[in-house]
Amino acid sequence: MKQIITAPLSNSLNSLEQIEFYKLLVNSIQDYAIFLLDINGNVASWNLGAQKLKGYTSDEIIGKHFSIFYPEADRKSGKPQHKLELCNQYGRIEAEGWRVRKDGSRFWANAVITALRDPQGQLIGYAKITRDLTERKRHEDALSHVNEQLRKQSKTLTEMNKSKDEFISLASHQLRTPATGVKQFLGLVLGGYAGPLQDKQLAYIQRAYESNDRQIELVNDLLRVAQVDAGKVVLHLESHDVGALVSDVVDEQKDVFTKRRQQLIRHIPGKPVKTQVDLMRFRMVLENIVDNASKYTPEGGTVTVSVSATKDYIAVVVADTGVGIDEISFTKLFNKFSRIPNELSESVGGSGLGLYWAYKIMRLHGGDIQVESAPGQGSVFSVLLPKETAHG
Repeated sequence: MKQIITAPLSNSLNSLEQIEFYKLLVNSIQDYAIFLLDINGNVASWNLGAQKLKGYTSDEIIGKHFSIFYPEADRKSGKPQHKLELCNQYGRIEAEGWRVRKDGSRFWANAVITALRDPQGQLIGYAKITRDLTERKRHEDALSHVNEQLRKQSKTLTEMNKSKDEFISLASHQLRTPATGVKQFLGLVLGGYAGPLQDKQLAYIQRAYESNDRQIELVNDLLRVAQVDAGKVVLHLESHDVGALVSDVVDEQKDVFTKRRQQLIRHIPGKPVKTQVDLMRFRMVLENIVDNASKYTPEGGTVTVSVSATKDYIAVVVADTGVGIDEISFTKLFNKFSRIPNELSESVGGSGLGLYWAYKIMRLHGGDIQVESAPGQGSVFSVLLPKETAHG
């Protein structure tokens, strides 16, 4: 095979030819404006890229001061001359800003100015390379504008959310006091303290009492959610036997299961399974999960409650044979005010806040609530507490 050896360009051209070659190279470049300035800042050379970018021919611009490319405000402030002073001091500067073409139109430029010195270190001029970055600048400005709008919208939404939480908290407090008073007086009437009642009167008052009770429950839900959303919930952690807590909750709700003719099965370890929990709030989480299992299980169904401990976590698992949950609804199961439509949801009622609050409380515990379900196949809710808070 014949070997081809290419000699270095510097060896194949003499000095004058090299100069002409580099002049040809620079003059041919169209994507960059490349030109020389004398020590006073006057244009001393002009390539094709400079003509294309700035609009001047070499005859029109050579000998003119380079400040002609700057906006009037920059020229009046002495910015061009200041750039040369900095370049003379540091040897090279790079900057971006608006520049002006011959026709008066503006473009966003990236410019590099390099001080040129002779072998003795004497300044003999400057080399300037300019790129047009107008499109990039427009995209950056557009993105910046969008980000600013998003920041404003986020701030507005945050303020609105804060106002909403404050309103809910205030309104809930104001509503709970008279609602509680109504419940007390209705209870007195039902208890016979206002004299005997006819059957029809008793039925109406009983309905009013139950409606008022649901109103108080809703107000309490709103208060609890407002507190957890505002970050005002402080857990009071103490060591408790989770098995005993679950047994207490299930025992309290046995009458409800009996009324609904549901079978209740429990699997509680004989040995205590202790962990650090906020007793009041953790009980409320368990009550919510167990009560939901019963509500969404038809009469004659089964609810199984079990407690187990592994090396990783303590789990309270509530499994039912109820209506189940479809895959699409999983994404909003723990959302605020979210209620999953099914054949029992109308009769069950509720605010859609219970699971949201329960999930938030378990996250504060460092735990979680996980769900497995399918329509018509029941649901399994697992209330998990992390291993690091468990002992015993």
